[in-house]
Amino acid sequence: MDSKADTRHPPANIAENDDLETYQGLLRGYFARRVRLAQDVDDYVQDVFLRALSAAPDRGVENWRAFLLRVANNLLIDRFRQGATRHRDAHDALDTVGELVDDCGHSPEHTAMFRQELACLEAALRDVDPLARHAFLLVRVDGLSHREVAARLGLEVKMVSRQIERVLAHLARTMVGPTR
Repeated sequence: MDSKADTRHPPANIAENDDLETYQGLLRGYFARRVRLAQDVDDYVQDVFLRALSAAPDRGVENWRAFLLRVANNLLIDRFRQGATRHRDAHDALDTVGELVDDCGHSPEHTAMFRQELACLEAALRDVDPLARHAFLLVRVDGLSHREVAARLGLEVKMVSRQIERVLAHLARTMVGPTR
């Protein structure tokens, strides 16, 4: 066997051998594809190493690559759950829809009609399952792909598509009106 350290199966006491650096690129790539802000990638990598080092001595890890990726995945899930819990009630209701409307010189009638449609849309979205609404807004407002939303919410891509279809069907039923 080669005298180099085997990076797929480093010794159980990885901290003493400084082999964590061999996995830094792997984890950076993993998080770069899954987190929204590039500047957060290093924080996520550091958290993975912290969690792995605190849990690994108890486990006798055979495959560090798989173990670190599992820790990374669990970290994303934990962060999503924390974020969802913290922000569930943090959003302000739109008291006046007019703040979002730029009338761009349109007639007062057109502006009033637009504001009314926006208020109906807001009401219709309140009636939708929160997970479906969140997935819908991430795709339609934030411009994320179904795959990105699936990774962020911990769902399968098909489930994200189904959730968005449900929201669209609900909006089609509730937002019935003359075509523009």
